[in-house]
Amino acid sequence: MDILELDVQYKQKVAGNKRTLLLKLLPFLVSSTVYFTLLPMEPSLLTTTVKCLPTLALAFFVATQFKSAGVLTPYARRIFQGLLFSCVGDACLVWPKLFLAGMGAFAICHISYISAFGLTPLRPLTFLVTEGLVAICYVIILLPFLSGIYMWAVLLYSGLLGIMAWRALACSKALASIGSLIFIVSDLLVAYDKFCISHSLAQILIMSTYYLAQSLIAISVTSQKISRKEN
Repeated sequence: MDILELDVQYKQKVAGNKRTLLLKLLPFLVSSTVYFTLLPMEPSLLTTTVKCLPTLALAFFVATQFKSAGVLTPYARRIFQGLLFSCVGDACLVWPKLFLAGMGAFAICHISYISAFGLTPLRPLTFLVTEGLVAICYVIILLPFLSGIYMWAVLLYSGLLGIMAWRALACSKALASIGSLIFIVSDLLVAYDKFCISHSLAQILIMSTYYLAQSLIAISVTSQKISRKEN
């Protein structure tokens, strides 16, 4: 077999992998399209269902990696768990009275992601930069509009969000790193819309950045190498 034939086979394999990836992501693409088509806003069972479906579809996508590879790596398992808690958070945020519960669910999601990304290498400079940027956003943009329990809840949540982004950047996973940064933008939009100034385009901006962030983090499981022990 000559080099040309090997190159053709490699390109066919890459094309096949891309098609398989798109097929696995089809439920997410369809459900997110349905969400942006309907753009439900009023608290209801329909709104909750339509909003949660794309996140559930991403969890399904991660689960399909187990079926393909024959093993669910610790990284994929923790991303899967994070997506499930995100779905709980999605449902809670539909109902204004459950906003704090939604924050709690997303906090657990970020803890799951932090566990997936690991604590090595440490990269303290990355930590200082990410937490510094999150702190600046909190103090300058949000703090003047916060009071009572929300002042402390948003502070703790922001710190945890910064840690999640730090660990994603430190572990050098490109898709997860980009996704974590977009997640910060999405959550900042959520907080700004709720506590500061609401905008007519807020829902589109929030959910588009949120679904993009979650999809990038979910797709990052495809780059995981499976060890013999895991297999």
